[in-house]
Amino acid sequence: MLIIPFVLPNDARRGPVVLVLILEKENLDRMQAADPFDLHLSAYKGHLPTDRPIRQLDLVIAYEEDLTALLNFQRKNDLAALMEWLERGRKIEPGDLHPPFPLRRS
Repeated sequence: MLIIPFVLPNDARRGPVVLVLILEKENLDRMQAADPFDLHLSAYKGHLPTDRPIRQLDLVIAYEEDLTALLNFQRKNDLAALMEWLERGRKIEPGDLHPPFPLRRS
């Protein structure tokens, strides 16, 4: 799993913290075998601002095999180009654009 953090200005359309989580094939294989992975944000405190509330965190989850391209986007700090590149194969499925809703009623 590769995590690429981006800290954007407060007036940015996204974020201001965008965390791009790239799952590798091994991660998907483990999850398929009921072996979840944990994301401990405290491990990234050196890369994430601690003075902004968690509600300002955008989490982008993708599956990619081209680590070199991903690291180039990070090196350039070019979130816009990274998002465009990750979205190159996006297909909108029914229900994708609906607001979130709970799966269970409590």
